[in-house]
Amino acid sequence: MDKASKINIVQERLAAIGEYNSKAFKDDKNVFIKSTSAFFEMITFGKNAVIRADIYIYDWCVEHFSAIPACEIMDGENLFLIEKKLREFGKKLAGEHVRYLYLDNNKSVNQPSGFKYQLFDKNNMNILYKEKGFNNALNYKNDVIAFGAYHKDQLVALAGADDSLLNLWQIGIDTLPAFRNNGLAAYLVKTLADEIEKRGALPYYTTWSPNIASTTVALKTGFFPTWVGYYAEDI
Repeated sequence: MDKASKINIVQERLAAIGEYNSKAFKDDKNVFIKSTSAFFEMITFGKNAVIRADIYIYDWCVEHFSAIPACEIMDGENLFLIEKKLREFGKKLAGEHVRYLYLDNNKSVNQPSGFKYQLFDKNNMNILYKEKGFNNALNYKNDVIAFGAYHKDQLVALAGADDSLLNLWQIGIDTLPAFRNNGLAAYLVKTLADEIEKRGALPYYTTWSPNIASTTVALKTGFFPTWVGYYAEDI
Protein backbone atom coordinates (compact mmCIF):
# COMPACT_ATOMS: atom_id res chain seq x y z
CA MET A 1 0.00 0.00 0.00
CA ASP A 2 1.42 3.40 -0.97
CA LYS A 3 1.72 6.52 1.17
CA ALA A 4 -1.38 8.26 -0.24
CA SER A 5 -3.56 5.21 0.37
CA LYS A 6 -2.40 4.91 3.97
CA ILE A 7 -3.06 8.60 4.65
CA ASN A 8 -6.53 8.30 3.09
CA ILE A 9 -7.33 5.41 5.43
CA VAL A 10 -6.32 7.50 8.45
CA GLN A 11 -8.33 10.51 7.27
CA GLU A 12 -11.41 8.39 6.65
CA ARG A 13 -11.15 6.81 10.11
CA LEU A 14 -10.71 10.16 11.89
CA ALA A 15 -13.59 11.65 9.90
CA ALA A 16 -15.83 8.68 10.72
CA ILE A 17 -15.13 9.13 14.43
CA GLY A 18 -15.88 12.84 14.21
CA GLU A 19 -18.90 12.29 11.95
CA TYR A 20 -17.74 14.50 9.08
CA ASN A 21 -16.47 14.03 5.53
CA SER A 22 -12.80 13.17 5.12
CA LYS A 23 -12.65 15.70 2.26
CA ALA A 24 -12.36 18.29 5.04
CA PHE A 25 -8.64 17.47 5.29
CA LYS A 26 -8.12 18.38 1.63
CA ASP A 27 -9.74 21.81 1.81
CA ASP A 28 -7.54 24.85 1.19
CA LYS A 29 -9.09 26.62 4.18
CA ASN A 30 -9.52 25.62 7.80
CA VAL A 31 -12.70 23.64 8.40
CA PHE A 32 -14.88 24.12 11.49
CA ILE A 33 -17.38 21.54 12.66
CA LYS A 34 -19.92 21.82 15.45
CA SER A 35 -19.58 18.82 17.70
CA THR A 36 -21.50 17.23 20.53
CA SER A 37 -18.87 14.53 21.15
CA ALA A 38 -15.69 16.64 21.34
CA PHE A 39 -15.52 19.90 23.23
CA PHE A 40 -12.44 20.90 21.23
CA GLU A 41 -10.21 19.06 18.80
CA MET A 42 -7.93 20.24 16.02
CA ILE A 43 -6.07 18.11 13.51
CA THR A 44 -3.74 19.00 10.67
CA PHE A 45 -2.12 16.91 7.96
CA GLY A 46 -0.22 20.03 6.89
CA LYS A 47 -2.67 21.51 4.40
CA ASN A 48 -5.27 23.01 6.75
CA ALA A 49 -6.73 22.58 10.21
CA VAL A 50 -9.93 20.68 10.90
CA ILE A 51 -11.41 21.93 14.15
CA ARG A 52 -14.30 20.29 15.98
CA ALA A 53 -15.80 22.49 18.68
CA ASP A 54 -18.69 22.49 21.09
CA ILE A 55 -21.43 25.01 20.39
CA TYR A 56 -20.19 27.13 23.32
CA ILE A 57 -16.85 27.83 21.64
CA TYR A 58 -17.61 27.17 17.96
CA ASP A 59 -18.14 30.82 16.99
CA TRP A 60 -15.06 31.82 18.99
CA CYS A 61 -12.94 29.30 17.06
CA VAL A 62 -14.24 30.49 13.70
CA GLU A 63 -13.61 34.12 14.63
CA HIS A 64 -10.05 33.57 15.83
CA PHE A 65 -8.71 30.89 13.49
CA SER A 66 -10.44 31.09 10.11
CA ALA A 67 -7.62 33.01 8.46
CA ILE A 68 -4.64 31.56 10.37
CA PRO A 69 -2.54 28.75 8.83
CA ALA A 70 -2.73 25.48 10.73
CA CYS A 71 0.95 25.52 11.72
CA GLU A 72 0.48 28.94 13.33
CA ILE A 73 -2.64 27.91 15.24
CA MET A 74 -0.46 25.25 16.87
CA ASP A 75 2.11 27.83 17.96
CA GLY A 76 2.66 29.24 21.43
CA GLU A 77 0.54 32.41 21.34
CA ASN A 78 -2.52 30.75 19.82
CA LEU A 79 -2.22 27.66 22.01
CA PHE A 80 -2.23 30.04 24.97
CA LEU A 81 -5.46 31.65 23.69
CA ILE A 82 -7.07 28.24 23.26
CA GLU A 83 -5.94 27.10 26.69
CA LYS A 84 -7.29 30.28 28.27
CA LYS A 85 -10.65 29.79 26.56
CA LEU A 86 -10.91 26.15 27.55
CA ARG A 87 -10.22 27.00 31.18
CA GLU A 88 -13.43 29.04 31.21
CA PHE A 89 -15.27 25.73 30.82
CA GLY A 90 -13.18 23.58 33.14
CA LYS A 91 -11.14 22.13 30.28
CA LYS A 92 -7.48 22.12 29.23
CA LEU A 93 -5.41 21.01 26.27
CA ALA A 94 -4.27 17.41 26.56
CA GLY A 95 -0.99 18.31 24.87
CA GLU A 96 0.64 17.90 21.49
CA HIS A 97 0.19 14.58 19.69
CA VAL A 98 2.49 14.04 16.71
CA ARG A 99 1.32 10.98 14.80
CA TYR A 100 3.67 8.93 12.64
CA LEU A 101 2.63 6.44 9.96
CA TYR A 102 4.61 3.35 9.00
CA LEU A 103 5.51 4.40 5.46
CA ASP A 104 8.81 2.60 4.87
CA ASN A 105 8.87 -1.05 5.87
CA ASN A 106 12.21 -1.57 4.13
CA LYS A 107 14.22 -0.05 6.97
CA SER A 108 16.79 -2.46 8.40
CA VAL A 109 17.05 -2.68 12.19
CA ASN A 110 19.49 -4.99 13.95
CA GLN A 111 18.37 -7.38 16.69
CA PRO A 112 20.26 -6.64 19.93
CA SER A 113 21.98 -9.74 21.25
CA GLY A 114 21.79 -11.09 24.80
CA PHE A 115 17.99 -10.89 25.05
CA LYS A 116 15.08 -13.26 24.62
CA TYR A 117 12.05 -12.05 22.69
CA GLN A 118 8.37 -12.94 22.93
CA LEU A 119 5.27 -11.98 20.97
CA PHE A 120 2.00 -11.51 22.86
CA ASP A 121 -1.58 -11.24 21.64
CA LYS A 122 -5.02 -11.14 23.24
CA ASN A 123 -4.66 -14.74 24.39
CA ASN A 124 -1.76 -14.02 26.74
CA MET A 125 -1.61 -10.22 26.96
CA ASN A 126 -2.93 -10.19 30.53
CA ILE A 127 0.32 -11.56 31.95
CA LEU A 128 1.97 -8.26 31.02
CA TYR A 129 -0.33 -6.25 33.27
CA LYS A 130 1.54 -7.28 36.39
CA GLU A 131 4.75 -5.71 35.06
CA LYS A 132 5.78 -2.21 36.14
CA GLY A 133 7.19 0.56 33.96
CA PHE A 134 5.36 -0.09 30.70
CA ASN A 135 2.55 2.47 30.70
CA ASN A 136 3.43 3.77 27.24
CA ALA A 137 3.47 0.32 25.68
CA LEU A 138 0.17 -0.73 27.29
CA ASN A 139 -3.12 1.08 27.71
CA TYR A 140 -4.73 -1.76 29.73
CA LYS A 141 -7.97 -1.58 27.78
CA ASN A 142 -7.65 -2.01 24.02
CA ASP A 143 -4.30 -3.83 23.83
CA VAL A 144 -4.18 -6.35 20.97
CA ILE A 145 -0.52 -7.22 20.45
CA ALA A 146 2.89 -6.70 22.08
CA PHE A 147 6.51 -7.71 21.57
CA GLY A 148 8.84 -7.86 24.56
CA ALA A 149 12.52 -8.31 25.33
CA TYR A 150 13.68 -10.27 28.37
CA HIS A 151 17.04 -10.22 30.16
CA LYS A 152 17.54 -13.08 32.63
CA ASP A 153 13.77 -13.67 32.80
CA GLN A 154 13.06 -9.99 33.47
CA LEU A 155 10.95 -8.00 31.03
CA VAL A 156 13.15 -5.00 30.20
CA ALA A 157 11.53 -3.52 27.08
CA LEU A 158 8.09 -3.73 25.52
CA ALA A 159 6.38 -2.45 22.39
CA GLY A 160 2.61 -2.74 22.47
CA ALA A 161 -0.30 -1.74 20.27
CA ASP A 162 -3.95 -0.99 20.82
CA ASP A 163 -6.86 -0.87 18.38
CA SER A 164 -8.72 2.10 19.84
CA LEU A 165 -9.08 3.40 16.26
CA LEU A 166 -10.19 0.00 14.95
CA ASN A 167 -8.04 -0.75 11.87
CA LEU A 168 -5.39 1.78 12.98
CA TRP A 169 -3.18 0.23 15.67
CA GLN A 170 -1.16 2.62 17.81
CA ILE A 171 2.30 1.50 18.93
CA GLY A 172 3.82 2.54 22.25
CA ILE A 173 7.27 1.65 23.58
CA ASP A 174 8.94 1.45 26.99
CA THR A 175 12.48 0.41 27.90
CA LEU A 176 13.64 0.19 31.50
CA PRO A 177 16.33 2.85 32.18
CA ALA A 178 19.19 0.38 32.70
CA PHE A 179 18.63 -1.15 29.25
CA ARG A 180 18.26 1.98 27.09
CA ASN A 181 20.57 3.08 24.26
CA ASN A 182 21.27 -0.38 22.93
CA GLY A 183 18.75 -0.56 20.09
CA LEU A 184 15.98 -2.44 21.86
CA ALA A 185 13.28 0.18 21.27
CA ALA A 186 13.90 0.39 17.53
CA TYR A 187 14.02 -3.38 17.12
CA LEU A 188 10.82 -3.98 19.07
CA VAL A 189 8.89 -1.20 17.32
CA LYS A 190 10.00 -2.28 13.85
CA THR A 191 9.20 -5.95 14.51
CA LEU A 192 5.79 -5.09 15.95
CA ALA A 193 4.95 -2.79 13.03
CA ASP A 194 5.69 -5.57 10.56
CA GLU A 195 3.55 -7.99 12.57
CA ILE A 196 0.66 -5.50 12.61
CA GLU A 197 0.80 -5.16 8.83
CA LYS A 198 0.73 -8.95 8.48
CA ARG A 199 -2.54 -8.89 10.41
CA GLY A 200 -4.11 -6.40 7.99
CA ALA A 201 -4.02 -3.31 10.21
CA LEU A 202 -2.19 -0.01 9.79
CA PRO A 203 0.44 0.78 12.45
CA TYR A 204 1.00 4.31 13.70
CA TYR A 205 3.16 5.83 16.41
CA THR A 206 2.57 8.81 18.68
CA THR A 207 4.99 11.12 20.45
CA TRP A 208 5.51 14.85 20.97
CA SER A 209 8.19 17.11 19.51
CA PRO A 210 10.43 17.52 22.63
CA ASN A 211 10.74 13.75 23.04
CA ILE A 212 13.82 13.42 20.85
CA ALA A 213 14.54 9.81 21.83
CA SER A 214 11.05 8.69 20.86
CA THR A 215 11.15 10.68 17.61
CA THR A 216 14.48 9.07 16.74
CA VAL A 217 12.99 5.60 17.24
CA ALA A 218 10.12 6.47 14.91
CA LEU A 219 12.39 7.73 12.14
CA LYS A 220 14.83 4.81 12.45
CA THR A 221 12.06 2.27 12.02
CA GLY A 222 10.29 3.66 8.96
CA PHE A 223 7.68 5.89 10.60
CA PHE A 224 7.24 9.43 9.28
CA PRO A 225 5.30 12.39 10.77
CA THR A 226 1.89 12.53 9.12
CA TRP A 227 -0.57 14.45 11.27
CA VAL A 228 -0.66 16.51 14.46
CA GLY A 229 -3.53 16.90 16.85
CA TYR A 230 -4.65 18.64 20.02
CA TYR A 231 -7.80 18.00 22.01
CA ALA A 232 -9.44 19.20 25.20
CA GLU A 233 -9.84 17.19 28.37
CA ASP A 234 -11.33 17.89 31.78
CA ILE A 235 -9.09 19.62 34.30
